[in-house]
Order: sequence, then structure tokens, then C-alpha cells
Amino acid sequence: MKIKWALNELKKYQDSPLTLNGAVDLEKSLKERDNDILAASPVSLQGSLTVDEKSVYYVDLMVKVKVTLPSSRSLEPVEVLMTIPFSEIYLAPDSPVSLEQFAEEELAERLSTDTLNLKKPIEDAILTSKPSQIFTAEELESDEMPSGKDWVVLPEDQHNNDMHSSNDEGDPRFAVLKDLFKEDNE
Repeated sequence: MKIKWALNELKKYQDSPLTLNGAVDLEKSLKERDNDILAASPVSLQGSLTVDEKSVYYVDLMVKVKVTLPSSRSLEPVEVLMTIPFSEIYLAPDSPVSLEQFAEEELAERLSTDTLNLKKPIEDAILTSKPSQIFTAEELESDEMPSGKDWVVLPEDQHNNDMHSSNDEGDPRFAVLKDLFKEDNE
């Protein structure tokens, strides 16, 4: 599927939008940009590209991709299906339209060349939508946390409870420092 066009080529879509429906393989470039990505399926794109008479290009897509990432707990590979809405506006270099005319929540960008290339913006959308914590099905079902010699991983809620229930005395090794700034506390 094509995701890069000369702007002159897109002028013929002023009367009716260009339908985008297909897949593009971005696995190699996604893996180069993010070392956590172990594998990526071809990226499915469904949507349209609309051109208006003032050389403004509206891209509205639904991006779907299956990305394999390491588990946050065990580093085991986990497949994550991502569905990302993608809506951006591009202005041709010679477009009389100003970027300020668009709402703050709209992603609008003036192109520096006479080419519209969606590869990097689609990759950016995938990389910024990547979940921060990923667990295998077994890890989600189990309460067992990794541990080693003299260390253990605590679930966040247990860690927060332990922090709030601890006494105010703190580490006994710092007890001698308690009176260091006594005048300031009074």
C-alpha cells in the first residue's frame, strides 16, 4: 500500500477523497526506532485522505498493528494488539492557509517539501501509543512477583500501604541527624 505521494498527484482527489484501505510493513523501521519492539505485524490502515482547494490535506485513519513487546515483569514476549485513531492535517508549502486557523487539539503541520509521506507520523502514533506496562496472561493471573537474594518486587498497592503504615521514626541510622536543625523546627 502506498503511504507517500507527490502533492500534485493528490490534487485529483479534491472532488472525492482518496480511500486508504490496506497494509504496510513498517516492522524494520519500528524496530530501529524502538529497541523494545521484538516484532510487528504489517500495519493495517483504513480511512481517507481529503484535499481541499487551498492545498490542505486531511488524513483520517484507523491504524491497527500487533506489536510484540517484552513483559514488564519477566521480559517474556507479549503480543499487544493496538488500534489507534490517526487524524492529522498537512498544509502544502505554498498553501495560503495559516496553522493558527486550526484548533489547538488538531494536529496540523506545514510540509517543507511537495511530498506527503505518512511513514514517520504513523510510526510516531504507534510508538507513542505503546503501553507502558505489559504482562503475560500468566503474570496477570498470578500474584507471584519476581524476587531474588535479599530483594522482592512489591505490587504498587502493597508498596503504598507499607509506606503509609510505617512509623515516623524512619531509618535508625539517621537518628543522630534528627537534632541537627532543631532550632529551625521550633
